[in-house]
Amino acid sequence: MKKLNLDLLYDRKGTDCVKWDHKDFVDSRVSDNALPLWLSDMEFRIADEITEALIKRIEHGFLGHSMPGENYFQAVQGWYKRRFNWTIKKDSIFYSPGVLPALGFILRGFTKEGDGIIIQEPVFYPFAELIRGNNRKVVNNQLINDNENYSIDFSDLERKVKDPNNTMLILCSPHNPVGRVWTKEELTKVIALCRENDVFIFSDELHCDATCFGVTHIPTMTVSDYSKIITAVALGKTFNVGGVPISQIIIDDENLKRIWYQETRLKHYISFAPPLDMVLTETAYNKCDYWVDEVMKYVEDNFDFLEAYLQKHLPKTKFKKPEGTFLAWIHFGAYADYNKLFDLLITKYNVLIENGSTFGESGAGYFRMTVACPRSMLKEGLERILSAINELTNS
Repeated sequence: MKKLNLDLLYDRKGTDCVKWDHKDFVDSRVSDNALPLWLSDMEFRIADEITEALIKRIEHGFLGHSMPGENYFQAVQGWYKRRFNWTIKKDSIFYSPGVLPALGFILRGFTKEGDGIIIQEPVFYPFAELIRGNNRKVVNNQLINDNENYSIDFSDLERKVKDPNNTMLILCSPHNPVGRVWTKEELTKVIALCRENDVFIFSDELHCDATCFGVTHIPTMTVSDYSKIITAVALGKTFNVGGVPISQIIIDDENLKRIWYQETRLKHYISFAPPLDMVLTETAYNKCDYWVDEVMKYVEDNFDFLEAYLQKHLPKTKFKKPEGTFLAWIHFGAYADYNKLFDLLITKYNVLIENGSTFGESGAGYFRMTVACPRSMLKEGLERILSAINELTNS
């Protein structure tokens, strides 16, 4: 099996990719030449096996209506059994055009307007947007940050699940952006509290394959037989195909399946799935373990490089290597005001990283930055950040 060359940097401009061609999505002041270390796209080419399978399917000449078939289900089941020892029944796997659309379906199907939906900030900001957009109330069970060691505030969570107005918890594991992979003990406590108070759990496990060496992701549904859990997984982060709208929604409970069917099929007619998505899923899950393993080893080495760079040049920076995701959560507050730093980075030094306040008030002062890129790109970004900080501290 050939070894990947992950040091190569490819030109992605001109493809309408959000990360390179639509940086103004973040801020209208961003230059076209800005180095994009934002957004959780990798800068690594997808596996050759995926490219070849997609070309072969296109050359077949037909892209008619498709539905998940036996090969699709076996590929999904095989991956999660092989990687996580998670046995998923075929009739528990449901197609969705992405995790966020699935969350929208679930909010509308399983809660009512005015309900409180618990999230754990700082957290992936579309959660709050979808909650508010569907006329539900955001309820924050803020994570405890003890010197960059994040944990769940179980006392606060207990109070909030006991409120009958709060009907759902959105659990994120691995957690985006702080990088925690919740342990079996933590998951057990979360589920017990929700079960005691009849609170539904939506478990976003999109980054489940992106864990560091020695850290094991535990699927929430393997911890307990609590019936009110729905898990969302997808290929997007794992195989760098985030632009492909496909995810697997795992539902075991028959009543929840009926509600999902009513919300997706009867209200939105989600029944067919794009044929190329089926090909991609089957190929990735059946043939590309090696690609994920090699990429994640490189990503972990990038985290080590980042940590060493910060210790050498910016030792007062707050940063802890994450347990999961390929996203760094960094606080430069010992050196500069983060709003001034963000402004200087995008207006003068042409590097784009994400402002942590986007992920909730407790994210203020932090930046989120991807390290899933060639090391030369990461190094260039860090050097620009260092230059900007030096300008602010010397002014």
